Amino acid sequence: MKLRRGIFLAAIAPLILVFVGIGAVLFLLQGGFAPMQIPRAAAAPISATVDVVEHGKYLSRIGNCGICHTTRGGAEFAGGRAFDTPYGTVYSTNLTPDQRTGLGDWSLEEFRHVLRNGVSRHGFLYPVFPYENFSKLVDADIDALFAYLRSVPSMHAPAQANALEFPESRRGAILLWRMFNYRPQNFVANPAQSAVWNRGRYLVDALGHCAFCHSTRGALASLPASGYLAGGVIPVQGWYAPALDDTSLTRFSIDELAEFLRAGTSTHGAAYGPMAEVVLNGLQYLTAEDAVATATYLKLIRVAKNPPAEIHKIEHDLGASAGDGLALYEKHCADCHGKDGRGKENIYPPLRDAVSVLASDPMNAVRLVLYGGVVPTTALNPRPYSMPPFAQQLSSTEVVAILNYIRQQWGKQAATLTPADIVRMQGIVLD
Repeated sequence: MKLRRGIFLAAIAPLILVFVGIGAVLFLLQGGFAPMQIPRAAAAPISATVDVVEHGKYLSRIGNCGICHTTRGGAEFAGGRAFDTPYGTVYSTNLTPDQRTGLGDWSLEEFRHVLRNGVSRHGFLYPVFPYENFSKLVDADIDALFAYLRSVPSMHAPAQANALEFPESRRGAILLWRMFNYRPQNFVANPAQSAVWNRGRYLVDALGHCAFCHSTRGALASLPASGYLAGGVIPVQGWYAPALDDTSLTRFSIDELAEFLRAGTSTHGAAYGPMAEVVLNGLQYLTAEDAVATATYLKLIRVAKNPPAEIHKIEHDLGASAGDGLALYEKHCADCHGKDGRGKENIYPPLRDAVSVLASDPMNAVRLVLYGGVVPTTALNPRPYSMPPFAQQLSSTEVVAILNYIRQQWGKQAATLTPADIVRMQGIVLD
């Protein structure tokens, strides 16, 4: 008996060593023990010039810090906004200088550590916080952000408990996710590219964390390099974020794309949904130089042309459901978008080559027809027009006919939506 046990242990010992070795490598790749070594120095008064604080305010805007850390109607940066994930709900935390519930007793070193490593005094942060992007921030920008956050009005706002499934409810379980998916990187400028291109890359990949929405996600909501800016469904939110690359943005010049980022509208289309919120609260404050830098980087990169891993694929025989799309379009849509689908410049967006029309996923187009949309109010577009909802005016068959006509006529997409698809999509999240 002992002999058999010894033979068995000898046989599996190499496998155990292999697994231990793989685990050790993955552990080191996510940062080893360093992320868990939280600096616990006492908080010190912040000595920052007015210019540094103003720079921090600018960074917080274009990084959309206020969007995530402010509830609608609540105090700015006091946290509490809910983020639904496939595994439950995560709530943002208080960034104001309150001593007990905010950052008031944090040192600059601890703030740097959290942004760079995604681990706080409370444990691993859930990856709804884009710490992989923020690990690329330079010290001067982190310091300016901290100086600004310590200058905002203090609010006592205890963190709301997350509502997550097991094992995600245990912060320690995030370590396993990090081992397979988290690879911290510093920002390193590419000497073969211009200073403008490198500035744009820094804004896109670090503070702007654009890949968070516009990339194709992998297993367990990860962001593999192969899906970088290749477009995909934003988890749970019910919006499709298009690819951001030289092909997808070919209709924009650099100056046009830069203006779109700040205005939220252009001759090629308008921002709706999550992008409208990002423009409203963040991107409209980009300096002209930073907007051009961002556009320059996006226009010159080439990303993998992998199809999104998750799209709302529609493959049906239309039959009689196609209806008279042209007649319905002319009755309900042509007054604004034009019979030729070109819209009215800087007023009503074009449908010809629009993102929602070209996208392989029809979700955005369905959502806009059913529930409408609002273009953000910005300094460059102070009186935007909105898209009215048609859910109460059009039947599912009529919605199908209009969308199939538009997507086939101006989006080069097969006319494959059916009334059953529209009924199913009426359950999409409205935020």
